[in-house]
Amino acid sequence: MTLSSPLTVLIADDDLVIRAGLAANLQRGSGLTVVETASGAEAVKIAEETGPDAALVGARIPALGPSGAIKELSAITPVVLLAFPGDGEAVREALTQGATAALAYGSFTPPELAEAVQAVARSGAGQEEVDAITSVRGPAAAAALRSESGLTDREAQVLRLVAGGMSNSMIADHLVVSEKTVKNHINHIYAKLHVRNRAQAIERWRSAESVGV
Repeated sequence: MTLSSPLTVLIADDDLVIRAGLAANLQRGSGLTVVETASGAEAVKIAEETGPDAALVGARIPALGPSGAIKELSAITPVVLLAFPGDGEAVREALTQGATAALAYGSFTPPELAEAVQAVARSGAGQEEVDAITSVRGPAAAAALRSESGLTDREAQVLRLVAGGMSNSMIADHLVVSEKTVKNHINHIYAKLHVRNRAQAIERWRSAESVGV
């Protein structure tokens, strides 16, 4: 693999919506080739057959953890575990089994995820490097939008989670608030950013990201 050669990323998650969202985000503008599966055992089989440059694995998919799928998969390709709040034990187990790094849903934006995957695949980046990638753009974008549009800290946090691909219910679980509270925050965000929908709000966030780095 050369620096200019395209990367192939294996995505393993049994939630079709999450898997499709990850695939779309990685393929959009990053040049990454994506292969998908819904189980850990199938992920190992596909990795053995295709030799992907990296794997994104959901912490809750079947045939993971104690079955040794992470250990087998990590012997073939670098593994980045994607987890929800409350998946701490699964994260610890995966890292013990050889996963390169772990990321929490909502803690990264699509460009950050693509950059993290590329860093892991191309240069062997580990948890510290992945954490550094996902901690740069978000705060800069939040500060820019707070200054420009008067978003509160909480509203900027919610918008970051929206840009990271989280649904209202996922954001509610992550922040330990009601879904109604999340909807209220999003309505305030729309008003302050002068946008009509989620897609336009995300576009404003991405514009702030590009300016803040």
